[in-house]
Amino acid sequence: MEPIIQLKGLTKCYGTLKAVDELNLDITKGEIFGLLGPNGAGKTTTILMMLGLSEPSAGSAWVSGINATLNPIEVKRKLGYMPDSVGFLII
Repeated sequence: MEPIIQLKGLTKCYGTLKAVDELNLDITKGEIFGLLGPNGAGKTTTILMMLGLSEPSAGSAWVSGINATLNPIEVKRKLGYMPDSVGFLII
């Protein structure tokens, strides 16, 4: 069965800080998966890369067979994301 979410060597660096380090993960359709870890472990950064909201430094994130980096709009049409806080710029 083809994974519904597939992360291959997913890495995100902010300068010298490596927030996500070569994450490899396959989640199949119907599987229940929890991404757990302490603050600063890279959970939100991973989700943002899966949504195409943040570009990985290396590796790839595929959602429903769509490359999230190359086709972020297509991925956003399939997923929902509710952050714990939302910021708006008011001019």
